[in-house]
This record gives sequence, structure tokens and C-alpha cells, in this order.
Amino acid sequence: MSDENIVYSLDVAKNLTKDQLYQKMYESWGITNEKIEVWGELSINDLGNWAGVRYAKKLSDNQEIEYPLEGSQDLQFGVFLSPAVAKLLLNDEKTCLVSCELVLAYRTQREKKDNPFLLAVKEDSIQRLTHLPNSISNSERLSIIQDKDRLLISKIIYDSEIQNVKSRVAADTSALLESVENKKLEISKEKEALEATHHKEAEALKTNIELQKMELNKSIQTLQKNQDKNQLLSSDNAELKRSIDVHKNNIDDLKLQQKKIEEIMARKIEKLTNFIEEKAVFLKTFEFIDEEDFDDFIHKVDKSRDTSELLSFKDVLKGDYKLAVSYIQAYLKEQDILYPRHIIENYLTLLRTNDLIILAGDSGSGKTNLVNSFAEAVGGVSKIIPVKPNWTSSEDLLGYYNPLEKKYLATPFLEALIEAQKNPDVPYFICLDEMNLARVEYYFADFLSKLEERKEQPTIELYSDDEASHVLSELKGVNAVITSAQEKYSQGGITDFVSLMTDENVNAEIKRAFGFSEKESLIKYHGEIRRMLAGIINTPSSITIPENVRIIGAVNIDETTHYLSPKILDRAHIMKFKSPLLSDWDSILKEVDAYGFTDVSKPVLFAIDELGVRAPYPKYDGNNEFCALFKAYNSDYFHPLGVEFGMRTIRQGLNYLALFKDVNDNSTQAINNFIIHKVLPKFTFDGDKKSGGMNKLQRVAQVFYPELEKLLDGIEGEFSAHIALSEIIDNAESNDSIVNYWA
Repeated sequence: MSDENIVYSLDVAKNLTKDQLYQKMYESWGITNEKIEVWGELSINDLGNWAGVRYAKKLSDNQEIEYPLEGSQDLQFGVFLSPAVAKLLLNDEKTCLVSCELVLAYRTQREKKDNPFLLAVKEDSIQRLTHLPNSISNSERLSIIQDKDRLLISKIIYDSEIQNVKSRVAADTSALLESVENKKLEISKEKEALEATHHKEAEALKTNIELQKMELNKSIQTLQKNQDKNQLLSSDNAELKRSIDVHKNNIDDLKLQQKKIEEIMARKIEKLTNFIEEKAVFLKTFEFIDEEDFDDFIHKVDKSRDTSELLSFKDVLKGDYKLAVSYIQAYLKEQDILYPRHIIENYLTLLRTNDLIILAGDSGSGKTNLVNSFAEAVGGVSKIIPVKPNWTSSEDLLGYYNPLEKKYLATPFLEALIEAQKNPDVPYFICLDEMNLARVEYYFADFLSKLEERKEQPTIELYSDDEASHVLSELKGVNAVITSAQEKYSQGGITDFVSLMTDENVNAEIKRAFGFSEKESLIKYHGEIRRMLAGIINTPSSITIPENVRIIGAVNIDETTHYLSPKILDRAHIMKFKSPLLSDWDSILKEVDAYGFTDVSKPVLFAIDELGVRAPYPKYDGNNEFCALFKAYNSDYFHPLGVEFGMRTIRQGLNYLALFKDVNDNSTQAINNFIIHKVLPKFTFDGDKKSGGMNKLQRVAQVFYPELEKLLDGIEGEFSAHIALSEIIDNAESNDSIVNYWA
């Protein structure tokens, strides 16, 4: 049964959402273009404090409409319009005919009138009619013209309709005469064409015969030329063979030279390795470094990655990112971790952008769980670094060099970077948990600037190389003194630090060389040198952010945290979470079961470049559909609202769209995600402030929202940008018009 002409009780209607109210009116009135466009009589009362459009009829078919609400006759009595706007249109008249678009009135007005369907005139759509709508039949037009005094039709419309009748009669007569002349001309042309065709066919036949003769002659000439060429080719082949032999000899000579160079380099490397090993053995013997530092020093530790318990993305999943998303979702399900497919698609794509990702949501919404569980699903390592409220500079994030102790005091964040550098084949996901407990732009700004480097992996300077040089210079002196003392008092086989300390002669010689008094302790000095050297070995003066590292932030938004500044939002992707209790778990389980995997026990092995390569963003192209769309959006919507939106953001969007295609072919979904990541998080402003002829909240609700809804047609659910915007609007309407994405 069709919903057409069905009316609803007030109890049913008041529980419908805004979208459902529109849908019921569209269905009841047979509207297909999702616009309520009508024409009717605009009038204003004698007091001038009420104005509206009465006797509304659809522009498309001239049908009268009434609210699909039991007992309602409100619509034909009039749809409200601001009296100020009405006076401008009426121009001292009491009534006139107009066309306009109708939209739902504000919620407070609908509740006051006890009519959830209550409409209002969209002010920027109303215009005075200069002619009757095309949907009106000729008989209705004639009736309206004859009854013009009662309907108060303006002289402009009346004259226009009379002229239309005259024009139609004249046009019909002219068209008939023209049709007759055209038919005559058509017959004449057909006759000429037929004669011309016969003539052309005869000429073509003659020409074809001549061409066949010419082709035959050419073939004979070509055969003769080929015979001549064969003789030349035989000669050329001999010359070519001689040339190839010469090049082969040259290549053999070059290979011999290369082999000699490689042998020389191998001897030099072996000599250098032996020298380094000799010095490392000295440092280890006299306990300046421990066993682990010694192995790192001479590269004897095998740090190759064991991949036997991992599932190859390239070989088993055939490099298919869509299949990888399905497998990862199924793998997590086996670990009792349920995420909708959309989250896995989105998160994997964001990781491949090599941009900063910020996971936003309430406590317990699954932010850090996503970091940990995804890292496990790809055989990677997750590092959760808690941010402290007292962080104010990059030193709190990366540490600092202590000149008194002559060593660098590292932080867990820096230690995670160094660990990742030592394991270049393993993906590392470093998450700054509760990132906005401190002001992000204070402690993270320098690091964020480094992340903007797209042509190569950015390098972070930790401390001056001069500091390391001082320590090494002092160590060189220690080495010389110990070696000299060892050679001078070599009796008894002094081979380690303990032996040095227990030999009175050597001990006295070392103190004399260093200028120490009898009371000063060599053991204490040894400990200081050991700590300084360990600091240099374990913490380099600079570190290049490893290719296998992805930086992620997790933020809560409440009264204890700071909002993210425009600088941070401009350079990051915001991925917002809701409570997992709101997810449809049954739907997720059915989704995973449909994949048909029989074994999802192994994590996926991704090569580091398969998880994204740091490269410059795609160039801005004014002819690109995405670029043109958001350039127009910036001009029409974002700039009037005071929302910052620049070229970098569009180029980030181009990069995201290109990568998202690997997991999902739906380009509308990709644009939807981009708006959630990069646009809506910047919607924080006072909706009462004016923007053009309306306030900002009205511009969002009446101008931007309908455009976004049309753009994202078909995208529904909790990850829909236009539904998220609708929630922002509803929250603003009930919160003194304060627009805040984060509320």
C-alpha cells in the first residue's frame, strides 16, 4: 500500500526525526526532487505583524497540499513569512502571487503550534510571480485571467498571460507554415541526394579500379626493393655482430674493474671493522661498555625478523587491501574485538598517508584499543605514551642533554623512536595518550613541523655533536693512559679493570697520569666515563624518524582538557569515536562471517612501504572535480562561517582519496570521511554572529546542511558527515546557538 494521502496522528508525528518528517511530506505530496516548491497568494494582515503564503499549490503539477496530520487545515490558511520580507515584495499592496520553497520551521515554532510538520517560507527562495507556472492547464489559465480581480492578479501577470495566448496562436500558425515549407525542402533534398549518391557510387567504382592498379604496381616495386634490402641487411648484420663483440669485451673489462674495486673496498671495510672491534674489545675488557653495547658496536647481533608466524600480505593476500581489511576485521573478531569494517578501512588508509592521526572520543570508546589491537593484527609494536598536564615544551616529549652528567636524558617517546630505528622491518605505532591534557601546540609544535616534511624522512636534532666529541676526547685520553700503564706494568697479565684496580703500581701510575690525589676514586671516575659513553651509544645526537613509525594521538574532550588549535587541526586527521555499546554487534558478526575465512590465527605481514610511503602530496589541479568542489565550498560556506580551510587541506584530501580507493571504490564515502576528518572538527563558533543576511547557525542549517545532504546522498549511519552536522545543529539550537563539533 502506498503512503500517499496517509495522515499521521500527533503522537506518531512528534516522534519522527527531521529527515523522517520531510520524507513523509515528500511521499504524501508525490515530491521526488526533495524540494517543497509551491506558488500561492502572499498577503499581510492589517496590523502588519503577520504575513504568509496562502492557498499553496505545487509548482510541479499545480496540486493543492495539506499537512499529513490528522485534522490539519493549517497549510492552506498560510505559511509564515517575515512581515519585513513580505513588505518588500508587496510594495504597498495587500496581496500578490509568489513562488517559493518551504522548509521545516524551527523546532520551537513547531512545538508551539503543536504541529511537527509545520513549514516556513525559505526567505531566500521567495519571488514575485511575473507569469503563471507552466504546470497550470490552459483552461485553468483562462479561468484565472477571467477572475483576475478576485485573485488580485497583477497587471504584469495579466498582460503576460494575454501575450502568451497571442504568442501561442501566432507560434502555432507560424510552425504549421514552416512545417509545410520544411517538408517541401526535405523532399527536394532527398531527390538531390539520391541523384548525387548514384553519381558518387559510379565515380567511386572507377576510382577503386584505378587504385587497385596502382597498388599492384607498388607491390611489384616493393618486392624488387626488398630483394635489394636483403643484400644490404646481410652486410649490416655482419657489422652489427662485430659491434656486439666489441661491447661484450668492454663489459667484461668493466666487470673486472668492478671486481677489483669491490675487493679493495672489502679489504678496507675488513680493516675498519677490525679496528672498530679492537677498540670495542678494549672498552668491553675494561668495562666501559656492557655485552649488549659491545654487540651493537660491532654488529654481531642478528636482528632479522622472524616472519614464520605471519601471513604475507603480498604472497597470500595478493597485495589486495580490500581483502586485508576483511582479514584484519576477522582476526580482531577472533580476539573478541569488534570494529565495523568502516573503521578498519579508514584507519588503514590514514596510516598509509603518513600524516598525524588523532583519535577523538569519550573515555572507553576504543581509541587506544584500536592502536594496540591493530598493531597486533599486523605483527607490529604499539607504544602508548601518557601525556602529562605539565608538559610545556619539546623537552617534555623528547628529553634534553644534561651538561652536568654529560648525558642525554631520554623520554619514553624518544626511546620508542630509537627502538623502532633498531627494528626497521617492524611497524611501530606510537600513541600519545590523552594528548590534550597539556597544550599540544606547546610541546608538539616543533615535532609537528618536522612531520610536514614530505620529500624525505625528517631528522630531529637532540643535542650538539660537540657534546659527544668532548666525551669521546676524554675517553681517548683515558684509553691512552690505561694502555700506557698496562704496557709499563704488564707483569702478571693485567687484562681487565679489576686487575688494574688491584695492582698497586698500575693504580698509582693511572692516578699520576690523571693528576688524581690519593683520596680520589678511580672507580667513581670509571663509573662516570661508563655512564657518559653509554649515553652516547644509546642516544645519538640526532635521530631520523624511522619509516616504520606512525604517530597517533588520542584525545578526550571534557572540562579537564584543552581544545586543539587550528594549527593542529590543519595538519592532522581527526577520527572520532562513539561508545562501542552503540555499535550493531550482530551486524558486525554477520559481516565477518560473510567473508568465509577458515583460519585467521596469524597476523598480517606488511612490508613497511605497503603501510604507506612518505611522499609529497598530489598537486592542486583546478580542473580536478574534488579540488573544484572544495574551492567552491570554501568560498560559499567555510569562509563566511570563519572556518579556516587552505590549499594544504585540499592536497591532503587528494592523497587520502587516492589511497582510500584501495579499500573502497565508493568515492562519495571517501569525501564523507574527508569532511569528518578535516572540515567538521573546525566548526566551533558563535552561531548568533551575522554572516551575510543571516546568522551563522542559520547559514549552517539552511544553506550548508541541505547542500551536504545532497552531496552525500546514500551515506547513512554513525559515520555520516551530514548526520554529524545535523547533530551539531540540534546541539547548537539547544545551547544558545553555540556551534561546537566537540560538544
